[in-house]
Amino acid sequence: MDPEVEGREPPTAELLLDVRTPAELALSPDGTLLAFSLHATVADVGSYVPADLYVSGTEPGAEPAALTSGAWADTAPAWSPDGGTIAFLSDRITPGHQLPYTVAAGGGEARVTAALSGSAESVAWSADGARLLVSAADPGSYGLDWGQRAVRGADPDPDPIVRRPGDARRRLFLIDVTTGETHEVGPPELSVWEVDWDGAGTIVAIVATDHSGSGWYQSVVAGLDLDARTATTLYEPAWQIEGLSLSPDGRRVVVTEGYASDHGLLGGNLVVVDLDTGASHDPWPDLQTVGRGSWCDDGCLWYARTDGTGNACGRLWLDGRQEERWRDDAFIGDAITTPACEVGVDGTDIWATHQAHGLPPELARFDHASGSWGRLTSFNDRIVEGRVFPDARTIRWTGEGGVEIEAVLMTPRGANGPFPTIVCVHGGPTWNWGAYFSDSEPNAVLLASAGYACLMPNPRGSQGRGHAFAQAVISDGGGIDYRDIMAGVDFCIAEGITDPDRLGIAGLSYGGYMAGWAIGQTDRFRASVAMSVVANYVSFHLTSEVWWYDQAILDGRWHDPASQYADRSPVTHAHRATTPTLILQGEVDRCTPVSQAEELFNAIAETGSEVELVVYPREGHVPLERAHALDAIRRTQAWFDRHLSG
Repeated sequence: MDPEVEGREPPTAELLLDVRTPAELALSPDGTLLAFSLHATVADVGSYVPADLYVSGTEPGAEPAALTSGAWADTAPAWSPDGGTIAFLSDRITPGHQLPYTVAAGGGEARVTAALSGSAESVAWSADGARLLVSAADPGSYGLDWGQRAVRGADPDPDPIVRRPGDARRRLFLIDVTTGETHEVGPPELSVWEVDWDGAGTIVAIVATDHSGSGWYQSVVAGLDLDARTATTLYEPAWQIEGLSLSPDGRRVVVTEGYASDHGLLGGNLVVVDLDTGASHDPWPDLQTVGRGSWCDDGCLWYARTDGTGNACGRLWLDGRQEERWRDDAFIGDAITTPACEVGVDGTDIWATHQAHGLPPELARFDHASGSWGRLTSFNDRIVEGRVFPDARTIRWTGEGGVEIEAVLMTPRGANGPFPTIVCVHGGPTWNWGAYFSDSEPNAVLLASAGYACLMPNPRGSQGRGHAFAQAVISDGGGIDYRDIMAGVDFCIAEGITDPDRLGIAGLSYGGYMAGWAIGQTDRFRASVAMSVVANYVSFHLTSEVWWYDQAILDGRWHDPASQYADRSPVTHAHRATTPTLILQGEVDRCTPVSQAEELFNAIAETGSEVELVVYPREGHVPLERAHALDAIRRTQAWFDRHLSG
């Protein structure tokens, strides 16, 4: 036996749900302190995940100190201009309803600055430290966390719930820190999705006229006048945009643009907009997989990007020069959707949340001399202590048209195949499987530890390979990506990795769509687990908050029987399904509503094939209550154990 493995146990679901992730890094004005929010993975009580604020020195060996603690979520720290106070958001009054707070940087009692009916999403200081600019989503708006539920307001349980088109939007407020006096200052006719402010007269935002969750897909960059409450369009993108950032001199703004199936999953080019002339340009047209760009100074940025199954980062100059400084099979960023870094006040210190296979997320600092990341915190040491994690590697095969397709392959540590194999399909589709410590549903770390090979493909439609690769799924969802995946299955069989008689498929969101789609296309899978599914594109368009997505990926319109809406829906082909299928669904999901799961369940049940539907109360797109998350993990493995054993 491998001496590195002997006597060590695999990780457990309970342990992986204990992971805490440093996020929302914010450097003090003098660069000597780093504030961040330490996020739990799930909530022990209720379904709103807690987080605590921490402050750490930036010198090597500095120990982070907890600034707040509790069963609530304290997030989005922002330093006052003098460095003496930290503003942040918290739901400590009503779970899920975030309000702006302030606390002394050295510790003390937190103080709420204003009461808002909506839930705050960002906070920034005025240059004189007297006011806070707060963005807040009205109750009923589309939630931006993993739950993708309706935003909670000051009244958490309205009865009855009344909805009208466009009645809930994302607003801007100026709040006097001393008196709490609050004024709405955003454009009345627009929803504000992102905002950046120099604290004085220059403010830019990503705004949309459609106030629903689909408005983000059609947003533009605008300059705002808070006194007149007006917006002037600065840049109209061809695709979606995220990651708005003002240059230090306030003369330019950079934004990431690319095709994205979901808010928060965007990777693409960096576009620079000159606020004086209105001109926009992309000095680095070949750099197409950037998550976020951060200004080092007025003429230089630091970028982080997806590169296949790994990440990369480096410097960019406005004259078009670029210098890649690091690339590895690791992930840098505080959310496993978008690579990002925080740049120090001198433009050279680079910080990020770092994780990789077998390495849980921790704060890290980039070492320019060695070209590597030095991990600085140890919040998750006990998660990995004495544990052995599966083997993970990148594999490649050739898809249609000679296009190379990549995947992460996770297998039991030190074991040889052929294995019972589960195809784990990621969500999006514009996301990808990379070097994450613990993956989203289905959890490949746990399944591979239990004896399965987990094939985690990045077919066409995925991030990390440029615009053409990501956009190849448009007009062909369930087509070219499905064939890329099945070619990967055949490759694993030919390589002796996979037992062809013990194949399963699983996924969440678009991965759930593919798990429901595949069983109507082939009988090769002996078991399927579909979570947060799209089952019927027609009813999805009429019930989902992000109905714009189906318009982007499908040909035709929802009301046209000759369009792709029927042909590319799993329910249309479910009459052919013979694969035992487990469907997992959150009751209050506004992305893939519970009715989608019910349609797929009934369509399969009508065939007489084995099917089971599990609905989690209070949950949205991803289960966030510990008991529900554990149940989903255990049910998934039990389903595959039952049908792929032997």
